[in-house]
Amino acid sequence: MPNRTKQRRSGGLTLLLYQRAIHPELFKILATEQVSRRAYDADIWLVEGGHVVTFTAGKNALTEVIATNHDPIIERNLLQSIPCRGEKYHEAMVGPNIKYMISTLEEQLTQTLYDATRHEISTYAAKRELMTAESPAIGDTAGFLSVLDIERRSHELLVQSFHLFDETQMVIKTQAIIEVVKGA
Repeated sequence: MPNRTKQRRSGGLTLLLYQRAIHPELFKILATEQVSRRAYDADIWLVEGGHVVTFTAGKNALTEVIATNHDPIIERNLLQSIPCRGEKYHEAMVGPNIKYMISTLEEQLTQTLYDATRHEISTYAAKRELMTAESPAIGDTAGFLSVLDIERRSHELLVQSFHLFDETQMVIKTQAIIEVVKGA
C-alpha cells in the first residue's frame, strides 16, 4: 500500500519569542511592512521559511519569529522556543504592557488536498492584496508559499499567517494577537 503523504521534514517550524528586536541581517527578508500607531510600532517581515514580527510599546519589545531553523537564532533575551507541531496555544506577558497570544496549527495533507489548499490561499491573498512570498521548486530548493494577513488596530496587532511547503505538503497556520495593555 503506497504512502498517502510524504515523510515529515525534520525540524519543522519553530516559534521563538524574544524580549528585544532582532537584526534583519539574520534573515533573508522577502517582504516588509511597518505599522505605527499611537500605542505601538511594529515591523513585520516575511522571511524565507517563515516570518518575523517586532512589536514595540514604550520601552518594551516583543519579537515573534516563526522560522524553519529549530535552533534559536540568538540566545539573548529568548523568552520561549516552541515547536509548531500539531495544534498549540500560548500566552505571555512581556513587561507590564504587552500581552501576547498565539495559536498554531500544523497539518500534513495529501497531495490533492494540499494543491487545493495552496490554490485557495493564493487566490485569497491575491484578492485581499496580502503580504505574500512564493517560490517554485528549483533544483534542490523546494517550493513554498507564505502569506501574512495583518489587521492593524489602535492598541493591538492581529497577524494571521499561512506557510505552505510543497515538498512535504505541510501547512502551518498561526493566529497571533499582540496588544498594548491599557493603563499599564
